[in-house]
Amino acid sequence: MNIEEILTNCQETIKYEFRNKSHLLEAITHRTYANESKKKMKYNQRLEFLGDSVLSLIMSDYLFRKYNTSKEGLLSKVKSSLVSQKSLADISKELKLGNFLLLGHGEEASGGRYRDNMLEDLFEAIVGAIYLDSGITNATRFVMMAYRNRLNNLDIDNFDKDYKTIFQELIQKKHKTSPIYKSYEFHDENNHEMFKAELYVNDKNFATGIGKSKKEAETEAAKKALDRIEKASITIKKNKKTNK
Repeated sequence: MNIEEILTNCQETIKYEFRNKSHLLEAITHRTYANESKKKMKYNQRLEFLGDSVLSLIMSDYLFRKYNTSKEGLLSKVKSSLVSQKSLADISKELKLGNFLLLGHGEEASGGRYRDNMLEDLFEAIVGAIYLDSGITNATRFVMMAYRNRLNNLDIDNFDKDYKTIFQELIQKKHKTSPIYKSYEFHDENNHEMFKAELYVNDKNFATGIGKSKKEAETEAAKKALDRIEKASITIKKNKKTNK
């Protein structure tokens, strides 16, 4: 794709048409691409700086208004999670924003398009570019669109609890029993020490997690178990609506 096609496809993906497309071009341009370009180009580090602050404001405003009885400490933790590198990288992957990154040859060859830090910077730069192009309203609209599922599924009451605690309380309430974790140490293909945790409820394997530590593996298993329960609940609700 040429640059015009990339800009067009990116705008369709983020559902925003730029008044000044140079803002978007700057947002998707990495320093390595600009350095290799024959003509002088702006790259996205300045927009990333701006977008970081704009995103923080948008999330702070949303959480402040939505959860008007929650304490500042909890809101800060929730916001930090929502704007973390992992969250932004995951959202960029969901939207396939990495497809639009302009990278230098070396960065492209080393897989830079799929690295979390690159995708985090790209998302923030796009937020900054939209804000620069037309202000906070459209920047907020884009952020809310990108975060829709996360915000709809945000369980702020349980946010301070880890996945293992949440799952244990749920199982104790529903089944009057406690989950059991069986953990095993193993080595991956690169001979790195890893852990596998199997989560059992009433002697049935409910979920499996893998991590660099026993705690990380068990946490991953509990998270998968909660995801499984949530998906099952959604399916049941859909079936009930269909049968009406």
